[in-house]
Amino acid sequence: MNERLFARLQVRLATEPVVLASVLETRGATPRKGGSRMLIGAGGSEGSIGGGMAEAQVIAAANALLQEAGRSAVVEIDLTGRQGAAGICGGHMRIGLRRWQGADDRLRVASIAETLAIGNSFMLERDDLGGGEPQTIEPQTIEPQTIEPQTIEPQRIWPDPRLLIVGAGHCGLALHDLANTLDFDVWVHDERSDELAKFDRATRLSGPFDLLRDALDTPREVFAVLLNRDFRCDVDALRTLCQRPPRYIGMMGSARRIGEVRAALPEHAAALAALRAPVGLDIGAQTPHEIAISILAELIQLRSASDR
Repeated sequence: MNERLFARLQVRLATEPVVLASVLETRGATPRKGGSRMLIGAGGSEGSIGGGMAEAQVIAAANALLQEAGRSAVVEIDLTGRQGAAGICGGHMRIGLRRWQGADDRLRVASIAETLAIGNSFMLERDDLGGGEPQTIEPQTIEPQTIEPQTIEPQRIWPDPRLLIVGAGHCGLALHDLANTLDFDVWVHDERSDELAKFDRATRLSGPFDLLRDALDTPREVFAVLLNRDFRCDVDALRTLCQRPPRYIGMMGSARRIGEVRAALPEHAAALAALRAPVGLDIGAQTPHEIAISILAELIQLRSASDR
């Protein structure tokens, strides 16, 4: 969720100082892993580092940093279940806090947000993550914590992957609606322009299947899902996609239809070897939203397994 989070941080810095909380390190069982983030300011919090008492401690520490006009701090979260621990998961979390405010910080955040928006990754440096001058934070709700700045390692962050939906029917619309809550850069294509009006939170492509090249022209990872109304559309879409295969191609359809589509594209047999068809995890999905959930579950699984 880095892309949307930093876009929100850029907006909020126009009116208030904001603390960025980043999970720096985890050991054992924890609700979130390294790289999870949230924003805390007078306007409320956005994102999450895990919820519960652990998150309450982080919010208390962030508010203390805001009140004291401090720049950075680190909170150690004990989840071992011992007396005074924030939970019984069994692990430990280290959270970096960085207070953002002023012209220099606004320029820095704008650079981060704009880099992610065009599909490129960005390296967050130690200072971005709470690695400035060490500071002791002493809100009443937590024990004082401090950390040496050199122990914080930079973190590379990545833009949202692109979800390319090919086919603007009921299943495509359900996938569009749910994917927009799950940090995907959503694009949709259909030859019929009148079918695209409901896809108001996506970049829309209407016209010949050659236009799919526009969606592939990005440094982002691309997940393409074909939910077309007929065999010809599947063949025409795959003919374009196979020229520059995205990371993932999935297609909805019966075994017979899938077999006929493959047979119609013998020149792309190598690229189609990785075709996921029928698309989605087998959860017995039937309705459009059930099908969308099965597809997104598979994409989240794939995204989570990525080295990124």
